[in-house]
Amino acid sequence: MKNLQRNLNRFVLHKFIVYGLHIGSLKSVWNPSFGPFLNGFRNNFCIINSELTMLYLRRAFKILQKTHLSNKKILFIGSPVGLEKEFSRLCSKNNHYFLEKGVPGFFSNYKNRVYSKLSTSHDINNQPAMIFLFNPSLNSMVFEETKALDIPIVSFVNTDDNYSQIDYLIPANIKSHKGGLFVYNLLYHLFNIKHQKLFNDKIKLTKKFNNIKQKKIF
Repeated sequence: MKNLQRNLNRFVLHKFIVYGLHIGSLKSVWNPSFGPFLNGFRNNFCIINSELTMLYLRRAFKILQKTHLSNKKILFIGSPVGLEKEFSRLCSKNNHYFLEKGVPGFFSNYKNRVYSKLSTSHDINNQPAMIFLFNPSLNSMVFEETKALDIPIVSFVNTDDNYSQIDYLIPANIKSHKGGLFVYNLLYHLFNIKHQKLFNDKIKLTKKFNNIKQKKIF
């Protein structure tokens, strides 16, 4: 199991570099507070430290996995670039919420127990346990509206983003089709862990049951 996880980590790191997700924004527009996550600059572009990305990615996905396996709802705001419809279906299939973008006033309704049913979302009939935010710069209203709700926020952040209000940040530039594919596959794997766990548990129970039957026969 450890070897499998180690190989998976190597594969993810390899794809991260090959897809160029470690190449951030232009130096002229970068957020100086992002400095600790950089290896430096190249051709006026920020270069993100891939080892730190993997560290923060493992931390974020551990809490996402725990939430998913506990049958709690994750609200995804936005989607991987180029895979909007596919990602909406993926969320629906795994019983999580999805919004194409942040909507002003959306979260304030939770206090009044009024649940929104928008054309851009799946039916949201309960407060989510966690929010996965794509493109935090375009969804800044989410931070203000969720302050009093105590909902942890996970987000990939590029070198020009403000990450001060994100609980579980992942430093990476996913604002491309390759970045979208990278994130989609990660989340697909995350969701599939639950199905694999249920399958493994079923196999274990079957073996246990067969052993009990054999003992009774002899």
